Amino acid sequence: MWTSLKAAILILALAVTANTAAAERRKLVVVVVKGSSLTNISKDDLKHCFLGDSVSGGGKTLVPFNAESKTPERAGFDQAVLGMSADEVGRFWTDRRVRGQGAAPRALPSSAHMQKVVAKFPGAIGYVTAEQLTSELQPVKVDGVAFGDSGYSIFTE
Repeated sequence: MWTSLKAAILILALAVTANTAAAERRKLVVVVVKGSSLTNISKDDLKHCFLGDSVSGGGKTLVPFNAESKTPERAGFDQAVLGMSADEVGRFWTDRRVRGQGAAPRALPSSAHMQKVVAKFPGAIGYVTAEQLTSELQPVKVDGVAFGDSGYSIFTE
């Protein structure tokens, strides 16, 4: 009987831990200014944009803006879109700077700054959590998948 009780407690503890971890991960929404003709971007173009390559969308050259480094939003975006850890991204940009190949996208100090900059700057592209989406921002599908769809794959860490 004690073995069954211990097993039940262990299963319950694991379920609570899994639910807590899932609840902490939030969807990141790729956003542009409201009214932009950019409604969809490929993950590959998004990656290239945030790695310093010139990418156009919605009739504009896209200007990427990042969340502050060492935030769950930045870590999740870097892993999901760039396929790199924070250390790998840092080394990538150090190498580019040394070779004179440009600088990293500007990191904004808060989600409020991200909301304001993207909402006012045509061509700006950034990301916020789904809870931070405002009426001035337009969500962009990634590879044809909207942030509300079940196949969406960009989350905070």
